[in-house]
Amino acid sequence: MINSKRMYFVNLLMQLLPGSSLQKIKASLFRWAGVEIGNNVELFQGIKVYGKGRLVIGDGCFIGQDVSFLIDKNGSILLGQSSVVSAKVTLTTGFHPITPYGERIVSRQGTCGNIVLKKGCAVLTGAIVLPNVIIGENALVAAGAVVNKNVESRTLVGGVPAKFIKSYEIRK
Repeated sequence: MINSKRMYFVNLLMQLLPGSSLQKIKASLFRWAGVEIGNNVELFQGIKVYGKGRLVIGDGCFIGQDVSFLIDKNGSILLGQSSVVSAKVTLTTGFHPITPYGERIVSRQGTCGNIVLKKGCAVLTGAIVLPNVIIGENALVAAGAVVNKNVESRTLVGGVPAKFIKSYEIRK
């Protein structure tokens, strides 16, 4: 679980640390704040983690510049081995349902879900991943997409909301 007071300090430091260097120091800071983080992880400048949930970053992951993780206290985000989260991506585990017949259009009552990025997948620049989503192995989420449903392994999705574009096989 994330210690939000420590993470506040880490979020400030991540704005100041250089873009692609000091990887071991960055990883140590995230561990200190309660993030479970693997080996050989690349962390770029400006990464922000908000909330008190669980964040697990697997071995060999790449987290680009200005990525935001918004993690409800009951939610979790799990990044599988060698997954890629490009610059300015937002992953959020909490949301407020639309209630067109209630007191206001967006419910005061929030809910949460988990996000799982499986081994080798990539979420490209500016995409948004919403709660209760699993992105399959070696799947690719196009830049700017909004993912609100699961993504099958070895497929490309894009658009708002994200839709299937094509599938592919891994060549060895």
